[in-house]
Amino acid sequence: MAELDELLEAAAQGKGKPVYLVEGDEFLARGAARELAEALVPEKDRALNLISLDASAGAREVTSNVMTVAMFAAPKAVVVEGADAFAEEVDAGRELARARELWQGKRQRDAARRLLKLVRGAGWGAADLAFGARGAPAAAKWRKEIGAAPDESDRAWLQELSAWAEEQRLSAPPEDLEVLVKAVERGLPPRTHLILVAESLPPKHALVRLASEKGAHLRRRAERRGRGIEALDISELTAEALRPHGKKLARDAELELKQRLGDDLRLIATELEKLALHAGERALISRADVEAVVAPVREEEFFALAEAVGEGDLGRALQLFHDELRRKANATAVALPFLGGVAGSVRRALADHARYSALPAARGARELRYDEFQRSVFPEVEAELSGKGQKVPNPYVAYLGYRRARRKPRAHWRRALVLCAEADAALKSGADQRLLVERLLTEVCA
Repeated sequence: MAELDELLEAAAQGKGKPVYLVEGDEFLARGAARELAEALVPEKDRALNLISLDASAGAREVTSNVMTVAMFAAPKAVVVEGADAFAEEVDAGRELARARELWQGKRQRDAARRLLKLVRGAGWGAADLAFGARGAPAAAKWRKEIGAAPDESDRAWLQELSAWAEEQRLSAPPEDLEVLVKAVERGLPPRTHLILVAESLPPKHALVRLASEKGAHLRRRAERRGRGIEALDISELTAEALRPHGKKLARDAELELKQRLGDDLRLIATELEKLALHAGERALISRADVEAVVAPVREEEFFALAEAVGEGDLGRALQLFHDELRRKANATAVALPFLGGVAGSVRRALADHARYSALPAARGARELRYDEFQRSVFPEVEAELSGKGQKVPNPYVAYLGYRRARRKPRAHWRRALVLCAEADAALKSGADQRLLVERLLTEVCA
């Protein structure tokens, strides 16, 4: 596997590879592709000789841009983002998210092409993308035919995209990946470089083989070596962002940064730039700098809280509460959101009890394995929620609800809901917020 520094040095010396494949986290992979392109193409030539495409344009369009000889005698680079779209089997949820990002970024044609390609196998066209409109496929149909379904919040932009694609008479781009593969195998025009950006492609994919044989294959990923946010390795991102400023990030400052921002690498990079400026002449960025500059925006504590309450993990629930208190140093700003998180988890547990106690396949004495649950129980859950016009959860999320429903009796969750109501009244009557939430978590997780 190639190293970025070595590739950048070779590119700057005019020894660039004909094809590069950069896989990994979106922010890191795009950043590496941009660095490679800028090292390959001099700044004065980039207006005409540096081309950016989305893979949704199709392999033929990419091939056309790569095989067209540059107008001037200078290096040319074609950067293709979202190359995951060239895989035979794609992650439907990720493709849907990518289309949403493209549409919100005003790249209507790329967004429409990507979605049309995603739904082509189901025989759908532009009109079928109008999620929520009369006659358009419902969420259950999306999940069955495509493998993922839009959220209710996606209705507006999907209906806009559908109307726009129909007006433009767009259809899915042809597959024809073989055209691109053969073009690269025959050889690109002199001083022409193809840079493919993907989150992940199958190891035996033709583009992976081409990059390994005729170019360079690079991975850029922030590894998570454990379950919590503290296990996210951002050392490489931190080094890249701070190296130009001649600064480093203290260990406790890194942890505080992750606690405040979560795993949004783009946001972390932006905040690191701010921290470098805030530190002034100091070479080391401290935790005090992070606390002074970085606003806490991470929301995943509340997802983790719901999981901890459902699992009866008192230690984890208290830790999340105390971490949030430490970050905000204001019990009033923490207590009510936490109470809402606990109450939401309790209500979901009650709903799960009601649902699975009514399904014969879920009432057996033995707890089902995930594959058994998918086969015998989840289809009934999907049919029930679709019939009510409600959002169908991911099968594994539903399985976790099924498991939690078996661990504690329904009476426990009814009592927990009463405790939440009592805690809400006490908070609004001036009770000590910290002690009240700690007691509530202790009783609900008991």
